[in-house]
Amino acid sequence: MKVISFYTVGDDNDYYEKCAERLRKNCSDLKIDLDLVEKKSLGSYRVNCLSKPQFILDKLQEHNQPVTWIDVDTIFRQYPADFYNENLKNVDIAFSSSIPNLAGMKASPLYFANNEISKSFLGEWIHIASEVLKQMDVNFDHEILFGMFERHKEDCMYGVFPPTYCVWPGHSNEHTVIEMGLSDVPDKVEVLKKMGIDGDLLNAQTTGIL
Repeated sequence: MKVISFYTVGDDNDYYEKCAERLRKNCSDLKIDLDLVEKKSLGSYRVNCLSKPQFILDKLQEHNQPVTWIDVDTIFRQYPADFYNENLKNVDIAFSSSIPNLAGMKASPLYFANNEISKSFLGEWIHIASEVLKQMDVNFDHEILFGMFERHKEDCMYGVFPPTYCVWPGHSNEHTVIEMGLSDVPDKVEVLKKMGIDGDLLNAQTTGIL
């Protein structure tokens, strides 16, 4: 199974390039099979985020095997053995959650089996992302994703990594596999403000590089 991600260049910020360099070393040290792609920025953080489902589908088809998406500002605190667990052979899509159900799901990591159910799911995510870009000036890829997971809970077999598996920045412990990143790039901050997020919650969602 491949671990996949991309990062963008061309913005007036080197956050993602620094994270990419760190992730390459992190995966090399832990012997994680990483396919990390440099992409030219599409013009904004939001548009780059909304290109994620197309990238995942392209990589699923390119590698012809299951893939797990991770955000480029991820830090692996230990080898992600559960990515390769036999139990994942029984699911279409797997995600991490802060509680053991859909309500606490996170948009990274995301495991996709190499089957028609996951490919159809990704195709729908791509379509809705394109419509969101035409019709709205807020919402990222994950707001769409949360709604899709709820709609497809009867026709997709989901797997859930436990709450200790993937944690917020600064909250890792001996059980942590993934420590999330939360970028502080300016255009992300502006969209979050449009969504009504401010104060301590805004600061918590824009931690920056660790």
